[in-house]
Amino acid sequence: MFFEKAGPVWDALRALEQRLRNAEIDYAVIGGLALNAYNYPRQTVDVDVVLAEAGFEEFKRQFAGSAYVPDEGAPRRYRDPKSEVAIDVLIAGELAGHPKKNSRIRFPDPTAAEEHNDLRTVSLPRLIELKLVTWRYKDWGDVVELIRRNDLDEAFAEQLDPLVRTPFRECYDQANDPEYSPR
Repeated sequence: MFFEKAGPVWDALRALEQRLRNAEIDYAVIGGLALNAYNYPRQTVDVDVVLAEAGFEEFKRQFAGSAYVPDEGAPRRYRDPKSEVAIDVLIAGELAGHPKKNSRIRFPDPTAAEEHNDLRTVSLPRLIELKLVTWRYKDWGDVVELIRRNDLDEAFAEQLDPLVRTPFRECYDQANDPEYSPR
């Protein structure tokens, strides 16, 4: 069901998108769902969305406590009461990923979002940067699959912030290792 863009996560995303559009709040989908925009259908259990600070304030004003239930202990996590899917709000301009290893890559301005495969998301280079700065194996595995599924070459690293060029090249080597490659 998930890979047919159906089920609770997709329903929660579509409802959120409709509310944000109606409220004229710019947004960009990132995280696991954004992978689907770039030829990598991967299941996820939540919706990650970037809003500007003003957009987040408007989101809270219009939807917190009514359309979405705040998650205690997580100030920017909400739950869609209909689907029980978590909605994680990330703020444009804040540092992304692991705070001790990333000093400059920030969540993007949602007004720069692009449409890819029916998803309003970030560009492929920005998505890869956001995945790499987490310094989590799961996210780096996502980058390996993005490299494979989008036929990225090593020169793609030049489109990335210098901070993540070496990690990208490590993922590139893994994606092209004949011993592990599914090709």
